[in-house]
Amino acid sequence: MLKLQPEKKPVELKGWSDEESEVRSFLQCLSYISQLSCDDDRFFQTVCESIPVRSREEDQQLASLLQALGSTLSLGGELPRKTCRSVGRVLGLCASRVDLTLTPSKISLKGALLLLRHESKLHKLRLSVGMAVKLSRLVRRTGRGATPLTVPELSLVLKSSHLPERVLSRALSSVASLLRLWRVQCLDLTDFWIQGHSLITLLCHQGPLSLRLNSDTLQQLTVVVYEAQDKDLTQLFLEKVGGDLTSCRLDWEVLLSLLQLSTHNITVDLRKNRLLEKNISDLLPFLGRVTLKRSSSSFVKSSIRHIYDSRDSDCVSSLLRSSDHWINLNSRELDRVDCTALCFTLQHSHQVKVNLLWTSIPPGEIESILPLLDRVSQLSVDRRLLLSFLQCCAASQVQQGAPPPPTAEWLLRSLHYRLDFSCSSSVDLSAQDQGGALCLTTDHCRAINSVLKQNQHSTQLVQNQVQLILRDCEVEDRALRELLPILHIVKLSPSKALLLQLLDLVCEGIEEGLLRHTESLCRALDGELDLSETRLDQKACGSLALVLEHSEGLSKLDLSHCQLTDHHLQPLITHLHKVQVLDLSHNDITDALTDRILQLVSTNTSIHTVRLFNNRIQDRRPFLTDKRFDIW
Repeated sequence: MLKLQPEKKPVELKGWSDEESEVRSFLQCLSYISQLSCDDDRFFQTVCESIPVRSREEDQQLASLLQALGSTLSLGGELPRKTCRSVGRVLGLCASRVDLTLTPSKISLKGALLLLRHESKLHKLRLSVGMAVKLSRLVRRTGRGATPLTVPELSLVLKSSHLPERVLSRALSSVASLLRLWRVQCLDLTDFWIQGHSLITLLCHQGPLSLRLNSDTLQQLTVVVYEAQDKDLTQLFLEKVGGDLTSCRLDWEVLLSLLQLSTHNITVDLRKNRLLEKNISDLLPFLGRVTLKRSSSSFVKSSIRHIYDSRDSDCVSSLLRSSDHWINLNSRELDRVDCTALCFTLQHSHQVKVNLLWTSIPPGEIESILPLLDRVSQLSVDRRLLLSFLQCCAASQVQQGAPPPPTAEWLLRSLHYRLDFSCSSSVDLSAQDQGGALCLTTDHCRAINSVLKQNQHSTQLVQNQVQLILRDCEVEDRALRELLPILHIVKLSPSKALLLQLLDLVCEGIEEGLLRHTESLCRALDGELDLSETRLDQKACGSLALVLEHSEGLSKLDLSHCQLTDHHLQPLITHLHKVQVLDLSHNDITDALTDRILQLVSTNTSIHTVRLFNNRIQDRRPFLTDKRFDIW
């Protein structure tokens, strides 16, 4: 069956036979298999035990089998020399890609030598305690010749996570011997807990070795190293664990000692080490060597305040490096000195990210932040603070005197050209604002208009269309009129209620204005108008008809679930030829409009799809001859 397939297929093997003839027949099909899975993780071992390997061609077949199994090999139970010899020959062809697990209950030194004699590199190697001891004895006896085995990742596998001290000590001693004779990049000991003092020998291993430990082991080892107060041991410890202490809870004295006794960088998790926030002034000189994961906004606020008090501009760079160039002031209440400290930080920053979501800023302080936004690559603000920034920016544009800096352009760039007034991006569960509708006043809309209109010809705005998201917003008609002149330069995402308001507004006024605003609205909506699940009255249908009449058309118009009747569609139907995909499903349209709808579609090849299912149309047969109708 496999040979009849036009391409390789994945195969799952169940209930397979270990008869030599059947195994050999199966091996002939490997060229038709892309991936092989089996319910027995020792399938490859059983195959090697079933057939004698006598030629290089058979070695290559087994190497192909191992590749189909994902180059993952697990050997356990009793491993006779014959099996070790066969597996060893296969590994000699592909070992550098193989993840090998060795947990045999019985294997001779000769068998172990046959297993590994042809390899110079394994991708990963996992050893049981007994196998680690045996291989340690083997490499000490043979030295493995002139070429040591290279293992990027070596792991120790234990049947129990808590071994007797004597057994664990022997296992670690054997691993240490292997490290001296093999080239191991990473030693993974995360499967079990080890007392810190038992790892000192591994810390003193000479060579580029990284240690991977579980959190309990690393916690205790950190304390052991701290208590030793040895400079060399501290340096070796941090080098072996890569300075990553994010899983540890550290006293200030412990962290300070590690920093003073080494030159290595250290990574800590501030949420696990809240007490460190009380030692900010002592920590600041070391920030160049400390990476802070999950730093709180209270810590950042206190840090920039301390830095400002000392006027230490070099410390700003250290703070930003330690926090991945984030200034997180989320949900903080800032006073005027805090804002001055923030400005000092921004003055000595470049391409920094600032989080001001639900941050309280005193009146008059945003004006001092605006001219520094050229240093900000990303600004995160809630929708109310966004309005404050826009109003300040608009006010700065009308000031008399020398031309102001392009703060509006900097503001839009830092916001990634996204003005989002929806509650989905700004709900603060800890505050009074629970994500209700935001009321945009005339002043608000005038500020949006001013910022966008006066910068519409800037290179950045030409290249980056501004997204104006007005979901979850309430806007009076008078305020909404302020947004009509900028529709042509934004991508608009309004609520459906707001969209109905816009349809009515653009249909007001003289013919020239009507034409301009309808085209702008359709362009701002990216050619897609969604009024689904919105009850449309006769006035709304008339406004929609006028918009369609005076526009170039829509790629999609969704009027599903709108309770539309034949009467509602009367003013619309003569203009629906301007829509490519029309959804009229789940309404109250009857057979009375069948002829007009059929004529509309048959005479307009620009219409791609018309959805009419779940209406009150009884006779569906006339629609079945045209595949553009979706009806059942």
